[in-house]
Amino acid sequence: MKTLFLLLSLTTVGLATPAMAQHDHGPAPAAGTAGTPAGRPAGRPAGREWTKQPLLTGKAERGDRSSAKLTLRGLAAANITVYASEGPAERLKTEYPVGPDGAKIEAVTSKIGNYHWVVAREESADAVRVASTAWYFGNPGDSPKDMLQTAKHELEIVPAPLPREHRSYREAEKWRFLVRFNGQALVSQAVIMETELGSRSTVVTDASGHATVVFPRDFKPAANADGEGNDARSRSRFVLATEKEDGGKRYLTAFNYTYSQDPERSRSLAWGAAFGILGMVAATPLLRRRQQNEGGKDNA
Repeated sequence: MKTLFLLLSLTTVGLATPAMAQHDHGPAPAAGTAGTPAGRPAGRPAGREWTKQPLLTGKAERGDRSSAKLTLRGLAAANITVYASEGPAERLKTEYPVGPDGAKIEAVTSKIGNYHWVVAREESADAVRVASTAWYFGNPGDSPKDMLQTAKHELEIVPAPLPREHRSYREAEKWRFLVRFNGQALVSQAVIMETELGSRSTVVTDASGHATVVFPRDFKPAANADGEGNDARSRSRFVLATEKEDGGKRYLTAFNYTYSQDPERSRSLAWGAAFGILGMVAATPLLRRRQQNEGGKDNA
């Protein structure tokens, strides 16, 4: 009985860990959104190029809730444009020059936060390439819904909607994204999804121009420095991309952001381990009795 109580106590401690980790501190701490991730997700080698799509990535400025440093990948753009949902009219759309180490962007004001829409554009005679992301600044601010409904480039992928404050995209969840061209919804348009952990899929927009994306369950369990598995706040990047040709010009647009591990998966694994341990404990007396009986027969 002492062994049983000890195993149950250890199991309870193990179950408590994923439950406590469920409190998600929003979409802020992740490269390409509004900060740096707590740690590199398992299975992602440092520096590995995981997509050919153009990306906007970066991190929050240390100790500053209203600014961030962004860098471009796979795109040559002179400026990064930031759109806000509220604030002074002259600040609702702001251009920031891109230097050798990227561009420092800012919230519409130091006291207004929430989501801002961030875009970089590269254009030539026969092609337009656009990278976009959402950046969450920690201060309160208006909903980005109306701001996102306004077309900003020819071909766009727009979250419909973005996760609410203190939420995020998560493994196994379904989310919709609007694909539009010149402000009009694109029907039967193929959208490619790639994740930093190696998943790749293609979805097609419906009659309203929305692509319904199911986030893959591709986080891999791994031990951290404390010997514990990844918690529910582990994050990885994803990108959605689509292309269209019109008037002899090729348009490509990509939206990148982050998604997090499904906390329910860790809980299910913990419960499975608990039942396995209990099963072994329950079977121990039967095995001992069987061994004793077999030993008695041999002596006879």
